[in-house]
Amino acid sequence: MEKTYVQHDPRARTAFPAIPADIRRYVDLAGRVVIWPARRSMKLHILAYLAALFEPEQIYSEKEVNELLARYLACEDYATVRRDLCDFHYLERERDGSRYWRGEEVPTRSP
Repeated sequence: MEKTYVQHDPRARTAFPAIPADIRRYVDLAGRVVIWPARRSMKLHILAYLAALFEPEQIYSEKEVNELLARYLACEDYATVRRDLCDFHYLERERDGSRYWRGEEVPTRSP
């Protein structure tokens, strides 16, 4: 079983300081999301974390988006996560899904 951040684990505070403290219980020590939150508010924090992995204004193909998500998701449901990233405007995409990109600002809340 993957080790996840836990509140009492001192490694959680120092190993990956770029991972926001409020989502550390949902990610392992490598920064991969291993627990998908049920609460919408926490889900938005996870989506913001994942969106920050994309370079602003860079164009990605669907395959490239899936490959990046695969590195940071323990589950293999890239399509749902990709759709959520777009639905909550963390990523934008062409109508046909051929191109994806992140704007300069990553939203912190749902629009």
